[in-house]
Amino acid sequence: MNHILKLNIGIAGCGNMGLPMLEVLLNKNIKAEGYDIRPQKYFLNLKENFIPSKKVFFDNNDVILSVVRDIKQTLDLCEGVDGLFNIKNHKILIICSTLSPAFLKDFLKKVPENISIIEAPMSGAPMRAKDASLTFMVGSKNNQFKTILPLLKILGKTIHHIGDFGSGMSVKVLNNFVAASSVVAVRHVLSEAKNLGIRTEQLLDILNCSSGKTWFSENINSIDWSKESYSKENTIGILEKDVNSYLDGLKNTKSDVNEAMDNFQKALLDGLANLPKYPRDN
Repeated sequence: MNHILKLNIGIAGCGNMGLPMLEVLLNKNIKAEGYDIRPQKYFLNLKENFIPSKKVFFDNNDVILSVVRDIKQTLDLCEGVDGLFNIKNHKILIICSTLSPAFLKDFLKKVPENISIIEAPMSGAPMRAKDASLTFMVGSKNNQFKTILPLLKILGKTIHHIGDFGSGMSVKVLNNFVAASSVVAVRHVLSEAKNLGIRTEQLLDILNCSSGKTWFSENINSIDWSKESYSKENTIGILEKDVNSYLDGLKNTKSDVNEAMDNFQKALLDGLANLPKYPRDN
């Protein structure tokens, strides 16, 4: 196969993550196009690099990075009308969305022989997508990893080959469970700080130089969604989806959590759905 950077690259899902990833590729003069379920009027800046037709998008591109939101959109992209699985030519499909490992295992069984599928879920939020410093967790055969590595190095700073297909997603949902826990914890203590006479920035300064430091607390002023309240349509809603992906992935495994941990998992979902408003110091 030709060097992957000489192939046509398609980004399916031009949202908060996919759009900046596409822009990074275009700025590097890599042949790349985007597709999204939203119409072209939302992507006028992309000009001819946005393809509104799913069929034309798949016909044009050799490598497809799927950065769609969830399982439903993944199935529509691949199995829906004019889906990828209807294409007869060889394509490389790289799953970058965070999905349930259990779903991914079943999904693999339906992939046509002409589609080479790799999973490379990513971490870093839109700010890392914009500056091409994402972390990728890859599940694939060794030769597949070597093939896509030059592309991932354009988009990310840290690339881990975890193991066979499915292992990258397993690591990702474990990671995102911890990330979601930190979001709820940090937003909770920030909302309570005023009741103890502590200002928001004062608490953040202490968290970030002591044992309470997390990725979320350290980057809270850079993460574009850090001060949002819960909505199924925003990134807090995506975190809820990721926690559910983690829990779904544990079904039919040897997982046997005790009552306390089961309650904690349920409380995390409840905490995301009822996230306190970000405090505004007077």
